[in-house]
Amino acid sequence: MIKFFRHIRQNLLAEGKTGQYFKYAIGEIILVVIGILIALQINNWNEQRKVDREIVKTLTEIRSNLISDSLSIRETRIKKSEDINIQYTVIHELESRNIPYDSIEYHLGRVMIARRIVLVDNGYQLMKKFGLERLKNKELRNELINYYTNSTKKIDDDTADDDFEFRTVFLPYVRNHFLDWNWSKRGVPADYEHLKSDQYFLTSLKVSIKNEESTLEVLKNGAMKIQEILPMLDETILAYE
Repeated sequence: MIKFFRHIRQNLLAEGKTGQYFKYAIGEIILVVIGILIALQINNWNEQRKVDREIVKTLTEIRSNLISDSLSIRETRIKKSEDINIQYTVIHELESRNIPYDSIEYHLGRVMIARRIVLVDNGYQLMKKFGLERLKNKELRNELINYYTNSTKKIDDDTADDDFEFRTVFLPYVRNHFLDWNWSKRGVPADYEHLKSDQYFLTSLKVSIKNEESTLEVLKNGAMKIQEILPMLDETILAYE
């Protein structure tokens, strides 16, 4: 092709058609520039496709993580709600001084226990390394940042508070006042009569309920945030594909 263009230019010069030669040379330069621009555009398009594929892969990972979080939160909420109801039952039994010995031991195995929860953020960490600014959907970007920096932190903080109460208040009490205690299954007081009148234990249960109800609330908010994000994720993934 280059030889072909060179041959045309040489013929024009040989024929003394200088004006046509310059016009042709300019046209040839324009064609070369257009070709370069097209090549650059194709290269940019290919690079953008690579970026888009990486974003889809990362968003898909985030989606999987959020579904995992949602299931973990749901399970924790169910168990913690049951724990709280049992604590209310124990408080009522202690305050009425009417302890049903056939059920109290099971109930005492479910009071003040810490429900640990593991939330997964692998996809979000990948997105941060890849560059959150690459995510064109600003609303989704902001919602992800809000969930992974605020919602999950509140869940971690509240469940950590529950765990602190369990370890520093309940376990020491169990060691001093229980004959046996099996996590979430059974608690056997050394002296039932003492338990009825122990204001410290009763107050500890009431404080624990307030802490756990706060944890339930942040778990609920986290679950709601996930349900808001998932449809946005699906829509964004489809837009990139």
